[in-house]
Amino acid sequence: MVAPSPERHLLNHSLAMALLSWNLHVFQPALALRRLGLYRPATLGDRPEAGAPRGGGPDLSLRHAQPVLLPGEPEGYESVRAFDDVAHLYEAVVRPFSDPIVDETVALMRPYLAPSARILDPSAGTGQAAIRLSRLVPEGEVVAADLSRGMLEQAHEGARRAGCRNMAFFQADVARPPAAFAGYFDAIFCCLSFHHYPDGAAAARAFRGALAPGGRAFVADAGPAWFVELARPISMLADPGFVRHRTGEEFQRLFLEAGFSSVFWIEALPGIGVTIASA
Repeated sequence: MVAPSPERHLLNHSLAMALLSWNLHVFQPALALRRLGLYRPATLGDRPEAGAPRGGGPDLSLRHAQPVLLPGEPEGYESVRAFDDVAHLYEAVVRPFSDPIVDETVALMRPYLAPSARILDPSAGTGQAAIRLSRLVPEGEVVAADLSRGMLEQAHEGARRAGCRNMAFFQADVARPPAAFAGYFDAIFCCLSFHHYPDGAAAARAFRGALAPGGRAFVADAGPAWFVELARPISMLADPGFVRHRTGEEFQRLFLEAGFSSVFWIEALPGIGVTIASA
C-alpha cells in the first residue's frame, strides 16, 4: 500500500468533512421532517406493488468459501487501484454520509424481498451494507462483488468476523459479470457506486441480465439536477474513479433502454435518488 500524498490526505479530510456536514445539516433535518409527516419526496413513474418472488436460496455461498478473484489485473485497473489504496480508511470517510442512504434503500427493498432471496451487491466496497443485507435473507444469500481486490478482501474478512455464512465474494467488473451471475439474482443493491461506472449503459444491461424473472434492481445515487450540479466539482476533485452523476430522468431512460419493464425513481433523501427497476 502506498501512503497518500499530502494533497490526497487533505482531499480525503475535506471530503470527509463535507459528507459529515451534509448528513448533519441536510439528511438529519429531512428525517426529522419525515417523522412529522412533512417530507414530500419527488418521484418519477409508478411505484411497483409490494410482493416478493420466491427466492432461489443459497448456492454460490455454499460453493465458494473464499473470494473468487480474477487471475490478474484487468484492463483499466489503474483507476481502481486508488480504491485498493484507501480501502483501510474508506469506511471512516464515507459512512457518516452513506449510512442514512443505505437505511433508506434497505427500507425500500424490504417489501420486495423473500427470506430466501439472492441479492447481488455489485460494488460492495468494504462490505458493510452486504453484511447487513445478508441478515435480511436468512434462507437466501448475498453475493458481494467489487473490482477492487483490496476492498473485496476487506469485505470478506469483515463478513468472517461477523459470522456471516450466507455470503460469497467475487472480484468482478460490473459491466462484465461472471457467467454464474446470469439470471441468478432476485434483487440487486447498488448504493453510491453507479457514478463510478465508465459505461453506465453496459452496467444497466448487466443488471438486467443478472436478474431472475420478477427481480428488481435498487440503485441509490445522486439524482436531482440541483444536487448533480452541486456535487460535480468536489466529486471530480476528491472522489477516486468518479465518472458522472445522473438525474432521475436519466436513470429512468437508461434502465428502460437496458430492457427493464418499468422504472420508478424517488428522491429518498435530499439530493439522493433511489431507482427501482423491475425486470
